[in-house]
Amino acid sequence: MKAYLLNRRGYAGDVEIAPFKSDIVADLVLEPLLQTMAKNDNFIYTQCKNILLTPMTDRENILHRQSALRDAIRNKKTILSLYATVAEVVTDVSNFRSTNKKNGNPLPAVKVIQSIEQLDLLAKGLERLKEEIVNTYGHFTGTIFRDFYDEFLKEFNTNFVTLVHEKTALLRAISNGGEIQISGCIGRGLKADGFVVNSLSEYQSKRKFDIMESLFATKVRKNEIRISYDDLQLNQDCRDLATAGLLHVASCFEGFSRELIKLFDSLRMQLAFFHGCCNLHSQMTNMVFPVCFPEIVKETHSLNTTDMYDLGIAIRNLRLPTVNDIGGEDTLLYLVTGTNNGGKTTFIRSAAVCQLMAQCGMFVPAKAMTTQVFQGIYTHFVRNEDTSLTAGKLEEELRRLSRIVDHMKPGSVIFLNESFATTSEREAAQIAEDIVKAFLENDVTCFFVTHIYTYAKKAYDEHYARTQFLQAERTSDGERTYKITSGEPSLTGYGMEMYHEILGDA
Repeated sequence: MKAYLLNRRGYAGDVEIAPFKSDIVADLVLEPLLQTMAKNDNFIYTQCKNILLTPMTDRENILHRQSALRDAIRNKKTILSLYATVAEVVTDVSNFRSTNKKNGNPLPAVKVIQSIEQLDLLAKGLERLKEEIVNTYGHFTGTIFRDFYDEFLKEFNTNFVTLVHEKTALLRAISNGGEIQISGCIGRGLKADGFVVNSLSEYQSKRKFDIMESLFATKVRKNEIRISYDDLQLNQDCRDLATAGLLHVASCFEGFSRELIKLFDSLRMQLAFFHGCCNLHSQMTNMVFPVCFPEIVKETHSLNTTDMYDLGIAIRNLRLPTVNDIGGEDTLLYLVTGTNNGGKTTFIRSAAVCQLMAQCGMFVPAKAMTTQVFQGIYTHFVRNEDTSLTAGKLEEELRRLSRIVDHMKPGSVIFLNESFATTSEREAAQIAEDIVKAFLENDVTCFFVTHIYTYAKKAYDEHYARTQFLQAERTSDGERTYKITSGEPSLTGYGMEMYHEILGDA
C-alpha cells in the first residue's frame, strides 16, 4: 500500500526547479520560517526544508496538496496525533535494527528470532495506527485523507492483523524447535539444489504418540527412506539444509517487514510536512497575520497579491510588518528603485517567499494571491563582503549568475537584489541592460531591485514593454514608509541629507 497525501496518484515526481538551495535559504531568510514549522523536531525541520525547496510545476498536484493541507489544518490535533503514532513506530523499529546491526551477522536461528521481534513491533504499530484511524474516522471532510483511511482499513483489516499474529507465532515456534519441510533435487556435480520450503509447523513431542507414530510409519510411510544421522558428513549436510531453510524463512518475512517499514517511513515524511504546516499556520493565525491559499491559474505572466508581507520579519518581531501589493498582469519586469533602507529588498523577498510557498501547495503570507506556475525559481542577492573570496565581488556575482542561467528555462522567475552594483555606474548599467534584456527575450520574469539609476532611467524613458516601475515610498519630510508604489525611477542616494542630518552644516 502507498499513501498519496502529499502527491496525487500517478504523479511523476518533482522536477528540480530551485537547484541552488543554499542560496535560496540565505537570500530569502527561511530559517525563522523553518524553525517555526519544526518546533525543535529535527525530522520535521529536515522534511519541511526539503519540500519547501522542491516547488512543483504540476498545477494539478499543487491543487491536490492544497486540498490535503486545508483538511489537515482543519484537523490539527488529529494530524499531530497521527504523526506521533507513526514516528514512534518508526523510531522503535529503527532502534531495533540499529542494535541488531551492531551485533554483526547472526546465526540463522537468531535471525529468525530477530524477524519475529521486528514483525511484532510492526504488527503492534499497525494496530495502534489502525486504532487511531478508526477513532478519527469521519474527522476529515476532504477526499484525500478519507481515501487513505478507507484504503488502509481495507488493506489492513482484522483478518490481516490476525494473519500477522499467526505468522509471528509460527516463527516463534520454529525458533523454539519447530519443523521445516524442505524439498529439493540433485543438481550438477551431484550437489543438492532447488530447495523449496514447503511448510512450517510447530514442534510436538512424540513421547505421547510413540505407538501411533510407529503404526503411521508402518502403514503410510512404507516408501520413506529414513536417514541415520550417525555419519558426520551427512549430519553436517542436514544442518546446512536446515540453516538454508531458516534463512529462507527469515528472508521471506524480512521482505514483508520491509514493505511495512516503507509505508511507515512514507507516512512519517508526509505527516511531518503537514505537522510543520499546522505549526506555522497556528503561529500566523494566533498573531493575526494575514494568511491565504493562493489561486493557481493556468495563464502566464499573472501575479497579483494583496497585503503581502515578509514572513521572516513577522516571526522574528512578533508583529505584522508593512504590507505591499503586486498587480502583475502581463508583466515580465518589475524594476524597483528608491531610497536606501526603504523596503525594496523586503518587498522582493516577500514576493519570492510567497511564490515558493505557493508552488509547494502551501498557504502564503498575504491576504490574497493569484499566481501562475513558474518553471523555475531563482534568487541572486548581493553578498556581504567575504574575505575568503578568491575573486572580486563582481566576478563572484557574475559566476553565480552564470550557474543560474545554465539551469534556467523559459517561464522561470528570478529575483535580483542590487546585482552588479560593485562596479562603475556606466559598466553596471550596460551589464544590467544586457542581462535583463536576455531574460525578457527568453520569457523569464524578473524582479530587479537596483541602485543603477542610469539603467533604470533609460528603461523608463524608452518605455520598456511589459515592465512595471516601482519605487520605495518616501514622504516629503524624508520619512520612509516601507511601501512600494508605482513611480518613475529616482536617485537612490541621499548622502548629503544624511551628512547634514548627522554632522550638521559644519
